[in-house]
Amino acid sequence: MDDEAPMLPGGRPDVGLFWPAMINDADITRVTEACRALPEPVGDYLIDDYLTNLVATVVDFQTHSTAVERALLHFSTQCRPALDGLDLVELMRLFPADERGNTALAQHLWGYDLWTRAQMLRELVAYFSSIGVTDQARLRRWATDATFDEDFKGRVRGLGPAVFQWLVMRQGVDTVKPDVHLHRFATRAVGRVLSDADVVEVVVAAARELGRPAHRIDWAIWEAGRSGFSGGAAGSGEPPLLAQPDAVAVPRTRAQGWSGDPVSFLDNDIDYLAWTGANPAGYVLNSEREPSPRYLVLHRSTCYTMSPRGAADARTWTTAYRKTCATRVGSLVDWAIAHAGRPPAPCSRCRPEG
Repeated sequence: MDDEAPMLPGGRPDVGLFWPAMINDADITRVTEACRALPEPVGDYLIDDYLTNLVATVVDFQTHSTAVERALLHFSTQCRPALDGLDLVELMRLFPADERGNTALAQHLWGYDLWTRAQMLRELVAYFSSIGVTDQARLRRWATDATFDEDFKGRVRGLGPAVFQWLVMRQGVDTVKPDVHLHRFATRAVGRVLSDADVVEVVVAAARELGRPAHRIDWAIWEAGRSGFSGGAAGSGEPPLLAQPDAVAVPRTRAQGWSGDPVSFLDNDIDYLAWTGANPAGYVLNSEREPSPRYLVLHRSTCYTMSPRGAADARTWTTAYRKTCATRVGSLVDWAIAHAGRPPAPCSRCRPEG
């Protein structure tokens, strides 16, 4: 991999994502100073095994870190020793490619009933096989030159830009991933909400200003966010960059890669709580498992009845009822009409439209 990335007008690096970025020199200066205050990271994340990388790609997003660690441990100790090369394809053929078969496959591979992830794994393996990426060496070569827009977008339903960034980073590509921690860090530093492309560009540029690898800055931000580090930019007098005094105690994710708006959660509490935790200004449509006009209620993400803060005694969230989430009310109204034949009723507690 070349030491120098292609440059955009103004001397900033082309980070390889498809969004137009809107970062200026003042933004880079602010994020650089914030990064200067970060503790040095102690961990590492490179994965030098093809099959483990495939499994990590579909498991390590929108999921609590403890669940990810347990899932990968299950795979490495219970499944990986019996697999070699493309034997994974033969294994997947033993399980029907439907909800029941994918649930059984997910239980076998990583010990969780995340059946949609098993379907993603089927599609990911099929895609890589179609382009000849069938081992770790080929995966590493692909990651070195790949871009999201040209080489990953739309290949596997549900896997978005952040998942792509995390995949190539695990192969040693020196970039960053616009997950919830990087978004929060960069937003607090520059004082406005940033796009994924903006986050990647400004953090990569800050790393260059500091003479440090971008992936180490990424890891430092993630470790700091996970540990609750509350240091602000040196001498800035600003509030702590990673502090969340009013945050709901829900699982945090390593990769924010939800695709589409709205997104529906059923039998998937981990991802639902991660979504609401990462989108406190969002909305939740509560419906029966199979949506019907009998019951459709629209809530805010932070509604007393929808969040652990208010309903701490709730045992499950997405088993008896389907939770469909979005960042805009209009998209949930459209979803309700399309799936149940009528618009939802607003919650009388949180007043999502008031």
